[in-house]
Amino acid sequence: MPFCEFCGEEIGYLPFKCKYCGGTFCKKHRLPENHDCSFELKHVPVVPTSSGEPRKRYREVRVTTPKRSEYKYSGFPNTYLSKMGYKGTKFLVWMILIFSVVALISTFLGFFPYIYFSLQGLVYYYTYHTLFTAMFVGSEGIFGLLLLFIILYFLYYMARYIEVQYGTKFLINLYILCCLSSAMIYIWLRLLLNLYYPIETYGVYVGLAWGGILGILSFTLFPYYNRKITGLMYFIPMRVKGKTFLLIIILARVIPGLFYTFLNPLNMLYYIPDLGGILAAYIVYYHKFRYR
Repeated sequence: MPFCEFCGEEIGYLPFKCKYCGGTFCKKHRLPENHDCSFELKHVPVVPTSSGEPRKRYREVRVTTPKRSEYKYSGFPNTYLSKMGYKGTKFLVWMILIFSVVALISTFLGFFPYIYFSLQGLVYYYTYHTLFTAMFVGSEGIFGLLLLFIILYFLYYMARYIEVQYGTKFLINLYILCCLSSAMIYIWLRLLLNLYYPIETYGVYVGLAWGGILGILSFTLFPYYNRKITGLMYFIPMRVKGKTFLLIIILARVIPGLFYTFLNPLNMLYYIPDLGGILAAYIVYYHKFRYR
């Protein structure tokens, strides 16, 4: 079955072939203005010949396979790029693992205010260093730590894709920016709740790692927002559009956040600020890479 060269959708009927660029498209993208037509064939000069040979309008393209030594990266990570080591990806994964385990131990020993991020700690205990430590702390409890281990598996592949495409520095900066965006939303929500739940009385200590993780995952989905991709949902392969996966990620934080908010409004601080990571990733993608 043919596929649309613009959106990748399988065409179950007679496909449309553009007379300007020669591409095959679905009925939604058959017009030149709907598939960013290059008008390549239109600008190819047609030279009449005096002989009886038929005129050629299509360019003769010779496809050659590069040698292994000449191979250069143009897509997802592969074995040829394993020599680079993915230092930024490994750094993030190991830091999240180590700090999350330390944070879990701190909850039993009682020094968690010096690991988790809290506006109460910033104002009254001057724990400014928690803005750094909380960037690598995920969910609380043993169950939350197990869930974090599963998400780190997907983070490893998504993060190394970004690192190969844009570099280690960009990956680290993107993660930090997403975590800081989550911290800003946390502070904003905490100040709104200060009228009914004073900061000096109610301390809400959170980790910011989920904001960075969701930012990394969503950043890889933005280029495929309207294209179908194959992904794992509960370890079951599914082929859906990128915006569907993005919606699932958002609902995974919004639904439990709203549910626990009805029990106690302070519970929203454990879920809703993580969406700041997705917002920061979208801003970076929109301003730097959307029109590349």
